[in-house]
Amino acid sequence: MSRVGIVVQRCHEDIVGGSETLAWHYAELLSDAYQVDLLTTTAIETSEWANTLPEGSQTKDDVRLVRFPVTIGRSVYWSGLNRRLLEEFGPIAPTRTQEVPHLDWTVALQEDFIRHQGPYSEPLLRYLNENWRDYRALIFITYLYPTTYFGLQQVPASRALFAPTLHDELPAYLPAYKYAARRVREIVWLTAAEQRVGQKLWGDLPGRVVAMAIETDVREPQWMPVPYLLYSGRVDPNKGCVQLFDYFITYKKTHPSPLRLIITGKDDIPVPVHKDIEFRGFVSAEEKFRLMSGAMMFVSPSPNESFSIVTLEAMAQNTPVLANDASTVLADHIKDSGAGRVYSDYQTFTNALNELSANENLLTNMGQRGRDYVLSRYQTDAVKKSLIAAIEGE
Repeated sequence: MSRVGIVVQRCHEDIVGGSETLAWHYAELLSDAYQVDLLTTTAIETSEWANTLPEGSQTKDDVRLVRFPVTIGRSVYWSGLNRRLLEEFGPIAPTRTQEVPHLDWTVALQEDFIRHQGPYSEPLLRYLNENWRDYRALIFITYLYPTTYFGLQQVPASRALFAPTLHDELPAYLPAYKYAARRVREIVWLTAAEQRVGQKLWGDLPGRVVAMAIETDVREPQWMPVPYLLYSGRVDPNKGCVQLFDYFITYKKTHPSPLRLIITGKDDIPVPVHKDIEFRGFVSAEEKFRLMSGAMMFVSPSPNESFSIVTLEAMAQNTPVLANDASTVLADHIKDSGAGRVYSDYQTFTNALNELSANENLLTNMGQRGRDYVLSRYQTDAVKKSLIAAIEGE
């Protein structure tokens, strides 16, 4: 049986992250067709990328999981480079309609930014350099980290696939990443919207939309005495959470009602103390799906998404979505499905809440359209077939 390797910056069952979830999902999809090695680091937390888990290999669900120690974590030096990037180029940050001028850092400085962002693992890179011939293909997941950027330098393009989980953010404009994207046989995109971002940043490159499969079994709705909005994921300013909290609290001041906001996930920033905001922390998958099924609406506030697993999971539970229009991926999901509304500011957020909360039939119809959308595009067999075709070069 041929062997496939999947390279990702971290992997642990307690990690809530899109690229980490995608890596394990692809590993499970491929495990009955190939011998699968998931190659990662011993880090869990992103603040310093400290070596937390034991190095070495273990087998889980027919996947060989191999962890390598981090040799360069995230440092004060990188924080300085990141501030410099924001100061020099932040005022001209990308928008959907405005191109960003070329970022003219030297290649050496760009690579320093990537290396010291962490997690940089010399043993992982050495392993790739010495063992790539053992693999039918190596799939590198997410563009941002040194596990991908420097890992691609160890492997010939004929063996490399790249799932960048890309969105329109400032680091993606560093030319080094564009050059890295040219070191692969093919790019694996999650959505057509992500592919359009890639074409804008990196030009036309060989690739296909593979997506990922979504859990679609309908759960019993979580009973709550009052209607609620649900957000699931990292509580992080980059995920639009600060704006969501501000909008919701302002809305409740001017529109008194029993409506609540329930939050699940990891709180990288504090959740406001408010009588109508409930933070449940990390919950099981089953509890998450039940909360999705019972929610009046699922809120997707992130301006930067390459796929948004939780949004599609909520749609599969017949739940309408209220999404940030700044994300082209989320906007495409809503437009193509008809399963919700998008907002661009507080007024459109308010308008959407008022419209949907007053129309039960509209909520029901949107929920059904969302489930139909997921069933038609994100089923396991179709995703697996596309992924294997990419590996085999078909």
